[in-house]
Amino acid sequence: MSIDDAIASNDFFAACVLPSEFDAERKCISFQLTEENDYRSKEGIRLDLSPFTPYTKNNSQPATSQQNHEAIVNAALAAIESSIVEKVVVSCIKHAQRSTTNLDTYFHRLCDCYPHAFVYILSHPKHGIWMGATPELLLHKQGSQFRTVSLAGTQPFPETESIVWSDKLKHEQELVTEFITDNLSKIQASDIQYNGPYSAQAGPLAHLKTDIQFQSQVSTREIIDALQPTPAVCGLPREEALAFIQQHADFDRRLYAGRIGLHHPSGDEIHFVNLRCMQVFEDHFELHVGGGIVAGSIAADEWRETEIKADVLRAIIQ
Repeated sequence: MSIDDAIASNDFFAACVLPSEFDAERKCISFQLTEENDYRSKEGIRLDLSPFTPYTKNNSQPATSQQNHEAIVNAALAAIESSIVEKVVVSCIKHAQRSTTNLDTYFHRLCDCYPHAFVYILSHPKHGIWMGATPELLLHKQGSQFRTVSLAGTQPFPETESIVWSDKLKHEQELVTEFITDNLSKIQASDIQYNGPYSAQAGPLAHLKTDIQFQSQVSTREIIDALQPTPAVCGLPREEALAFIQQHADFDRRLYAGRIGLHHPSGDEIHFVNLRCMQVFEDHFELHVGGGIVAGSIAADEWRETEIKADVLRAIIQ
């Protein structure tokens, strides 16, 4: 049964493809919603969804205007100047018209274009229909060995020249790495090792990335609680940044910037931050994108960055 046929018959399902670094063959894993209201594959893998913050409605949300987005960015800069926050992530919604092309085609395009991303599509009675290709690993557990990444800073990937990162983007990445290091120390992680920062390609975009490996004897739940929401989707200090987002955002992030995790029967787990994603409606897509605001950010530039990120998805669906 195709994805579109399953949706038409109200069959709640999910399908995902892991990045090539985790699965060289990149096979598709299919899930069905169980009576316990969670997704399970025939191999016994459980798909775990966690929204950014709890929400109740699942209706279409208006697109964010450039004027509103820049006003919130300027409010964030004022909060930074007042030392309320050091960084805050301001996001927005952009609409894209949905054509008659079926969702199977869009899903396969995402898989083909983003071999280093976690690609998924899902239909859920509460969350609705979502699809995306996120490049951000939150946590990978193999036995007592764990891995996460610090991913921040975005610019178009140059075709013919080397990548030059601004001081602002370097600082943004450093903040994320410091946050992860500090929170891993609080849960008594050991043997912490770093690789980076380095430039990593995600489709037509480049990011600054640092790989972080460590060992821990605490539960995966404790580690996730220590890391999420990350500064890459929330800000610093975390509680103050979250309060700013809740006060100023005029829409629900829903699954955007939340977590999607795979729990294997072996006990291994892989969790991703849900970025580069969109909610699917009958006649349009709602693209969720954002950017980190730090001292020196310029509101008009931040809007352009959301346009660049949205173009990643627009190239797939238009």
